[in-house]
Amino acid sequence: MKHPPETLIGKTADLLRSLHDSILTLRNEAEALREQLRAEDAINPDTGGVKPQINKLETLIRDCQKVEKTLVDQSALITDASTQTPAYDFEAVRVEINSRLARLRATQPGGGVPE
Repeated sequence: MKHPPETLIGKTADLLRSLHDSILTLRNEAEALREQLRAEDAINPDTGGVKPQINKLETLIRDCQKVEKTLVDQSALITDASTQTPAYDFEAVRVEINSRLARLRATQPGGGVPE
């Protein structure tokens, strides 16, 4: 059953908002953890294993920021599309977001990024 473009645009916009909220939460938690590790390292610099963890968190934070920017850009396209005939490849957006989320998950020890 084919859905009208307006329905697909609305659903996609909702999904993008949800993904943005999830990525924002992830980035905020990673930033808080990074600050906590930095504080622990400042108190006890003999903990040599902290710096690689901080570097991984900084990479994760940068990846989150890139995904957030992409989501904002996609949201703008969705908003534009809602006033025009949709000519946007939603499947490509989904593949891109899933790819970036997979890379984020790979940077977290134990797969700490929720699916």
